[in-house]
Amino acid sequence: RTGYPHLCGETFPCGKNDDHGRFLEKARSHAKGLGVPVSAGYSKAKADFIISMVEDFKSKVTAEKISKASDQEAAKMILGLRGIGDWCAGGVLMHCLKRGNIMLYGDLTVRNYLNDLYDINHNDAKETVVQSAADFPDNAENRNLIDALVTRNGWEPYRSVVCLLMYHLEEEDLVLL
Repeated sequence: RTGYPHLCGETFPCGKNDDHGRFLEKARSHAKGLGVPVSAGYSKAKADFIISMVEDFKSKVTAEKISKASDQEAAKMILGLRGIGDWCAGGVLMHCLKRGNIMLYGDLTVRNYLNDLYDINHNDAKETVVQSAADFPDNAENRNLIDALVTRNGWEPYRSVVCLLMYHLEEEDLVLL
């Protein structure tokens, strides 16, 4: 038997080169317990991670639980999942759950644009973006400086909008004067 590990950890011929409809047919047949397992092309470790995420979302983080939770409670639930950190949890809250008051402190684009636009902790002596980013890391001091900026500008409860604007500036390569 050759091919990639199947989600159950066994190795079977990979169906990735099959016609998409045929692959789905095989996968659905296997899910019903009728057919031969079909590989999705994931490594065993990645397959284990995906399976654990699915199981966690069935028990630990249900849609009902997370919809009733405050932003902080929802973040704690998401952070309790294997392999999820601050940046990912904030992204899920902001992009997937459409929470309006999320500040993505760990996002390099957000930090750099806020630092450049509002001179939070800017070091003009640095010549490159990489050096500038290294001078404004995601740490407690800089999070406090960002929070002070949020308070001064009255951005709460719309911090997610600020993050989205920073993304827009980066995507359009715009600079505000």
